[in-house]
Amino acid sequence: MEKLYCKTVNNDKILQDKVLEVEDFKKDNFFNVIAYVCEQMDLSTPVILNKHYEQMIKFNHSVFLANEFLEDVDFKRFIVERFDDDENSKQVFMYDDF
Repeated sequence: MEKLYCKTVNNDKILQDKVLEVEDFKKDNFFNVIAYVCEQMDLSTPVILNKHYEQMIKFNHSVFLANEFLEDVDFKRFIVERFDDDENSKQVFMYDDF
């Protein structure tokens, strides 16, 4: 299970946000995951391009712009961030570590 933090943003203000858990997050299932996220947030599904999946793999987040939605939306960006909240995976750096 992976967790996604999803938010709609307009002029650097978060309008709506939600944390969701998804099971399978691979390229062949990427569209279904984004469609599920949008359904849970009551949004239309955006046009999904290869760049969105590549952003998710490289940077653990993907940004959808308002013009990538077929319907009119009241935000400028829809951001999906993947994160791991496992306590064992957190790293804390002290000044002596550098």
